[in-house]
Amino acid sequence: MMKRKNLIVPVCLFSLLSIPVDGLAKETTRIKWRHLSTVNGDLPVPNAGKQQTASIVFDVDQDGVNDFMIAERTEAPSVVWYRRISDGWEKYVVEDKPLHIEAGSACHDIDGDGDIDVVFGGDYQSNEMWWWENPYPDFKPDQPWKRHLIKSFGAKKHHDQMFGDFDGDGQIELVFWNQGGRKLYLAEIPEEPHSANGWTCTEIYAWSNDSEMEQRGTYPGFKGVNEHEGLAQADIDGDGKIDIVGGGLWFKHVAGTQFLPNMVDAGYTFSRSGAGQLIEGGRPEIVLVVGDGVAPLILYEWQKGTWISKILLDEVDCGHSLAILDFNQDGKLDIWLAEMRLGGGNPDAKNLILLGDGKGNFETVEISSGIANHESKIADLDGDGDYDILGKPYGWETPRLDIWINESE
Repeated sequence: MMKRKNLIVPVCLFSLLSIPVDGLAKETTRIKWRHLSTVNGDLPVPNAGKQQTASIVFDVDQDGVNDFMIAERTEAPSVVWYRRISDGWEKYVVEDKPLHIEAGSACHDIDGDGDIDVVFGGDYQSNEMWWWENPYPDFKPDQPWKRHLIKSFGAKKHHDQMFGDFDGDGQIELVFWNQGGRKLYLAEIPEEPHSANGWTCTEIYAWSNDSEMEQRGTYPGFKGVNEHEGLAQADIDGDGKIDIVGGGLWFKHVAGTQFLPNMVDAGYTFSRSGAGQLIEGGRPEIVLVVGDGVAPLILYEWQKGTWISKILLDEVDCGHSLAILDFNQDGKLDIWLAEMRLGGGNPDAKNLILLGDGKGNFETVEISSGIANHESKIADLDGDGDYDILGKPYGWETPRLDIWINESE
C-alpha cells in the first residue's frame, strides 16, 4: 500500500478527485472513467495461463487506432492481440506455442515493410529473444504470426527492451537487459531480418553481483544481488543524441558501440525507469520506482553535476507500471504509476496519475484501488485523442484484463 505525504480520497470509481502533493495549489481535478473488465464480459479473456508477463500497445492493423498484445508464459497461446473494433475488441493469436516470455516488450517496423512488428524476450527459463513479423493485411484470428530469432546465446532472463537511435547514426537499434548474464546489450537490426539467424548483439555494460549499495527499499527473494532492470530514453545531456536510462544509471554514447555509464542512484538499480522534462529548464528529470518490492517513487533533478532526489511517494508496493506523459495536454509532463498485487497481497493497490505543474510539484489523482496492474500501459485505446489505461495483472485473478476509458470532456 502506498504511503503519501497527502492522503488521496476517492469519491467513486468513475469520477475521481485529487489531492495536491508538495503544495501544488490548483483546483481539484475530476477525471471521468468508464471501467471495462473481462470479469464482466466487456472484452475477451486473454491467454489461458495464470502468469501474464507482458503487454504492449500499438496500431497493429494500421487503421489509425491502437490495438494491444498480452503475453503469458505457462500455456499456449503465449501471445494474443486485441483488435479494436467499433464496439470493443476481437482477440487474435500471435504465438500459438507456449513460450517462456518475460516482462518487457518493444515494437518497431523491423523488416521495413510499413507495418509494426513486435519483440518479446525469454524469462529465467530461456536464453532466447524473438521478434514476430506482422502479417498485415492478412489477419486471421487463429493464424499465428511468423516468429524470428534475435538471440539464442548466453544467459537467461531478458526483463525490458526498447528501440531507438542510441548511437546517432540515423538507424534504429534494440537495447535490452540480460539479467542472467548481468549485462546490457545493443542489437543491430540485420539488413535481411527475415533470413538472419539472430542479430549482432554487443555488450555495452556489465555489473557485478559480488555486492550492492544499501537498497532504497525491501525486495522479494527472487531479486538478484545488484540486479538491474528498467529502461527509458531521453537526451539527458542535450547533445542531440538519445541516451539510455535504466538500472539507476544513464548511458551516454561515446563512439561506435561504446557507451559511458553515469550514476543516478546506485541504491535503486532494481527499478522501473522514466525520463522527461518534468521541471522546466535544464536537463530532463529521471523518475525511478520499485517494480517488485516496497520502496519510494523518486524524481531526480540534475543540478550542477549532482542528481538531487525528491521523494514523491514515500512507499510504493510493486509499482511495475510507470510512464511519463502529458496526460491532461497542458504542455507539462505528468507521471502515471500503478501497483501490483504480488502473491495476492497489497489489497489497496493504487492506480494513479500525478499531474505536474512543470516546477516539480504534482497533484495526485486516484484512478482505482484494489485492482492489480503489472506492465500495464497508458495510451489512447479508443482513438479519441486522450489517454486510456490498459490494466494487466501478473497473477492476480488471472486470466484477466481491465481497461479504463477516459471519458472526461
